[in-house]
Amino acid sequence: MGQILIVKRKILFENQEFQGFCPIIYKDFSLTIKSNYEYKERTKELENNPLFKQVIPYVWIVNPKTKKVFLYKRSVKGEENRLHNKYSGGIGGHIDKETEEHSENPVIDAMMRELKEEVKVGQVHFGVVALAETEENVSPAMHMDGGKFYTIEEVESLILSPDNELESWSKFSWPFVKGYLES
Repeated sequence: MGQILIVKRKILFENQEFQGFCPIIYKDFSLTIKSNYEYKERTKELENNPLFKQVIPYVWIVNPKTKKVFLYKRSVKGEENRLHNKYSGGIGGHIDKETEEHSENPVIDAMMRELKEEVKVGQVHFGVVALAETEENVSPAMHMDGGKFYTIEEVESLILSPDNELESWSKFSWPFVKGYLES
């Protein structure tokens, strides 16, 4: 599977753990990550080891002019079974040593790589959430089951519908994305 970027949980949180989403105005983790990351083989054991946090860039794409946000449905063809058929607002994934080993800032570089690859523009994971602004059309990657820009009202309706399920990171960060769009 290859090696992925991780940070030891005790170093990352320094006794300030939280669940959900923590805006950068309350705590900026970037320097801690940049100064303390290492790469470990992505194994089943690592996927279930709470002593390490796998850093995952997670980028919402928003159009500030139309106040819309890009959402897509996770394909059943994706690697992560637990995400199949769930709606997602974020583009991202594990940071691989193979692609980011020589980077000065692997988190930012991985974010940019994921955006280019994907749209052509909990316990063991730690999402680094960002916004990417664009007024351009966004084309979803082939492994996504569609994707388009939604209004705030459409996203709220999608979230409330019992027929749809939003992945947890999108649920955690949506209120902050919504607040940004409403500002």
